[in-house]
Amino acid sequence: MTVGMKNLRLVDERFGDGPRYYLTEPLDIDMRIPDQIRKSVLFVGLPGTPEPEYRGTAFIVMMPGENNNHFAFTVTARHVAEHLEGKDFYIRANKKDGTTAELKGTPETPWWYHPTERDTVDAAVTWFAPPRLLELDVQPIPIKMFADEAKIVEFGIGIGDEVFIAGLFTKVIQTSRNIPIVRTGNVAMIPGEKIPFGDGYIDAYLIEARSIGGLSGSPVFVRPTVTMRGTNDRGELMMLSGVGAFYLFGSAIGHWEVPQDFTMTQHEAVNMGISPIVPAQKILEIITQPEILKVMKKRDEEIKRENAPIATYDFAQQGETKPFTKKDFEDALKKASRKLSDQE
Repeated sequence: MTVGMKNLRLVDERFGDGPRYYLTEPLDIDMRIPDQIRKSVLFVGLPGTPEPEYRGTAFIVMMPGENNNHFAFTVTARHVAEHLEGKDFYIRANKKDGTTAELKGTPETPWWYHPTERDTVDAAVTWFAPPRLLELDVQPIPIKMFADEAKIVEFGIGIGDEVFIAGLFTKVIQTSRNIPIVRTGNVAMIPGEKIPFGDGYIDAYLIEARSIGGLSGSPVFVRPTVTMRGTNDRGELMMLSGVGAFYLFGSAIGHWEVPQDFTMTQHEAVNMGISPIVPAQKILEIITQPEILKVMKKRDEEIKRENAPIATYDFAQQGETKPFTKKDFEDALKKASRKLSDQE
């Protein structure tokens, strides 16, 4: 099996939820940001003429069920979801055949916000259960990758650690595929309390990374600083620092002290270079609110009682217009209740 192969790297340890194993060496094994991160990103927009106008970013999160099944959710900024709610809208995803699928949402599509702090947590979720799922070239972010409060303490995540944002660059959207831009920076502040922003207060971390139009709702990842210590041949202490595995730090809100809206404005031309980020802990609290957990539990019980097969991958075709309604929520979760591989 190894004849003619030398120094193959078949284990990818860049992910905070644990190593990923492969039979062949991934093409992106030497990249600082794996392809799987960029594949978690989707573009969201409203109907336009002649094509939908994409102005925001969303990403997919995967929550494990109790029977080797999983539930998938679309996450974006609250101020983005509020512009989509009650309207026809589109989510554009890449397909494995090199084209894109425009998944249509309707005014009945339900959005969930933070159950107790909606006004201060700029994040929202809906389910992700499109038809013809297997055809889409997307990768979910596992809940285990969330840098919740416990992981921040465990891994010493703090000021100066490296972060990066993957999302929509609105100046490059007339392409045959979604091509996310990646911006990098550092953790600048972890306040530990609500901070003033605009006309109110928000739950947010601050990162030193300039936000641009289209990044609202983008996933933000952090890589803790790892230090190796040792001695040289003279017995002197030596230290070498670098970045560790990455975790989902939260989701992008937008510019600091710039009016938030879903349309492009000239405000993005000038900002303070500081971006507020919704903490991953708050996104987790939205996904695990009682209303959603109740439906997930019901589906888990159905699978266990009926020994129901896990739903197969089923992905949307180009131009698919099947509506998502609140009445369809439980059925949609049945489709989302599936086993997802950590690798393609």
